[in-house]
Amino acid sequence: MKMRVLPQERSRITSSLECDSPPVSPWFQLDWGPASDLVFSVGCAASPRNPLAQARPRAFVAGLWQHDVGELFLKHAECDRYLEINLAPHGAWWSCLFQAYREPLDESPVPIVDLEATTTDDSWEASLTIPRDCLEDSLAFGGATRANVCFILGPAADRHHFSWADLAHDPPDFHQVADFVPIC
Repeated sequence: MKMRVLPQERSRITSSLECDSPPVSPWFQLDWGPASDLVFSVGCAASPRNPLAQARPRAFVAGLWQHDVGELFLKHAECDRYLEINLAPHGAWWSCLFQAYREPLDESPVPIVDLEATTTDDSWEASLTIPRDCLEDSLAFGGATRANVCFILGPAADRHHFSWADLAHDPPDFHQVADFVPIC
């Protein structure tokens, strides 16, 4: 039986946690790839602002969250373990498996099977594919999996935080697994 992951079409997050009408509206997509691997895609119609990603395109880079980035959080089906994946302009990426709230379990890169990125002066998009067996092994990925997709966008003086799931925290804390939503 093939699992369905939502949303399978591009979904826009139209309001930031700072205001209802931010200057940008990022999009994301979660879908199954050809080998039933999970494809995570992000993008924004705004000039890319991530000097770390620009300096090391398509590389594993820590600290991406300090600049423009899309983030995927996937929670273990049976406990509070979760995986965070950052995907930035120019295809730079980072991942970490946490055993509990902000407690790293494994900071080695999650395996990816495909990575694509397109960047122009006024927009960017990136996509990576994570092997399904990796997700099943580390997160018991399946029908009880919960997730959130978040963005951090804009210059430091005008930073905007976006979240697919409703967050009950101010300032925003994307690591709260209780806020994650079902995806399968």
